[in-house]
Amino acid sequence: MTRGRVLDRTTAELGAHARLLLLGESYPARDGFLQRVDPTLKLVGVTAVVVTAVATRDLLTLLALLVAAFGLARLSSIPLRVLVARVWLPPVLAFVVVAPRLVLTPGTPVLTLGPLSPTEAGAAYVATFVARVAACVALLSLVLLTTRFSDLLAALRRLRVPTLLVGIVAVTYRYLLVFFAELQRLVVARRARTVHDRRVSLRESWRASGTLLGTFFVRTLERSERVQMAAAARGGGRRAIDVGGAHRTVSRRRSNVAFATLALLAIVGMVVVA
Repeated sequence: MTRGRVLDRTTAELGAHARLLLLGESYPARDGFLQRVDPTLKLVGVTAVVVTAVATRDLLTLLALLVAAFGLARLSSIPLRVLVARVWLPPVLAFVVVAPRLVLTPGTPVLTLGPLSPTEAGAAYVATFVARVAACVALLSLVLLTTRFSDLLAALRRLRVPTLLVGIVAVTYRYLLVFFAELQRLVVARRARTVHDRRVSLRESWRASGTLLGTFFVRTLERSERVQMAAAARGGGRRAIDVGGAHRTVSRRRSNVAFATLALLAIVGMVVVA
């Protein structure tokens, strides 16, 4: 496989994966536990649990919260592989960021690797930080997987979030999909103009990659200007964006009570342990 094909394939896969993460509209329609919970209650409950988890330093509690998130995914008819696909990357990046704390934190050395000596305190800090990130990302991913985006916007409106801010979120979500679709079209067009039998040097590959990204950024700026002019033509300001105002999801009282109870127990448990 040539260098150009590697770039095209990587870009296409990233664009497709991003669109998959942003869409995910089939799972909110399933008959599961979290799908039957009121979107506003779900957003408030998960946010409260996540905020409490951020202040928690007990590793076992965070691991239990992560296991509970996967249990909720099971009850909500969300395949575990789908949740894992959304959760695995942030903890890995978090580990890369805090890995130096393994050797920089004072404490009892666990082992000696030349001049480096990872300590027990450093390992505990890194493990706790990564577990916290994984648990929080898993819970927030469950909200996105089990709630229609329009229902999330309506929940924000019911929570008295400023209409302008909700409108910005709505426009960002909608046009991210458009931008990634544009990126995929550019990759397909480049493939159609490429002779696969011809060997491409590293310099030519970098030049072609720069041209592709430059074209994408120019088209992105042009589209953003057109969107801004279209919003201004419709009156601009807050009324230019329709963010909805009512939930389409029908919640059930039992599910609401059960979810509120679980969220409250999780918060109380983390506070008591802390």
